[in-house]
Amino acid sequence: MGCDKILGVASIGVAAVLLGLVAFDVPYFKSIYFLRIDLSGAAASTVAANQTTPFVDLGVLGYCTNLQNGLGLQCSPAQIGYSLSEASKYINGSLPSILSNGVNVAAAALTKALVLHLVALAVALIAFGFALLALLGIPFIAECCADCFSGFAGATGFTVFIFDLAFFFIIKKRVNEETGANSAVMGNAIWLTVIAMLLLFVTPILFLIGRCCGCATKVAYKPLK
Repeated sequence: MGCDKILGVASIGVAAVLLGLVAFDVPYFKSIYFLRIDLSGAAASTVAANQTTPFVDLGVLGYCTNLQNGLGLQCSPAQIGYSLSEASKYINGSLPSILSNGVNVAAAALTKALVLHLVALAVALIAFGFALLALLGIPFIAECCADCFSGFAGATGFTVFIFDLAFFFIIKKRVNEETGANSAVMGNAIWLTVIAMLLLFVTPILFLIGRCCGCATKVAYKPLK
């Protein structure tokens, strides 16, 4: 059992876990989000202890808001495609101008594209399954499939990452232009996506090195007739 295969399985496994955390961030994993917006127009903080003003966190399948009224986080239902215009029922009234004027770009049509996170997760899980088969000594095709699917998952993750940067950066820019302060800050989900993407790109290289080293070893020790 080669060290390269163990590292390959571990790499895909960690990447799949990270993609899972990101795909099911707020409203499920409430400490993981893509963008935090301070509803008062003050500077937002990614450190929970420092965020003392009302805020909303945006994720893949929804959002959570904390009005700092003692009720804690109030989260939207998880769904593919959401609009912040629906947040008024969690904010107890009409939307603050920071949302109604600056963030209407977060329309359901655009947030539906965030489903790519679930696609990347599904492909990574398939790659993990093939990597496990390769680790257990199943024929060479399992390793090839693990390479292909991990590379495809990495490419999908890269596409998702570019979309995340563009989509959430536009929202961040509009909010900060509206308030004149750093009222919107990127969250930890963006960095988890980057790490997962890099791991998925590294995995095929690990398997390739293992195959090359294995072939070289067989040639070096081929018995003489």
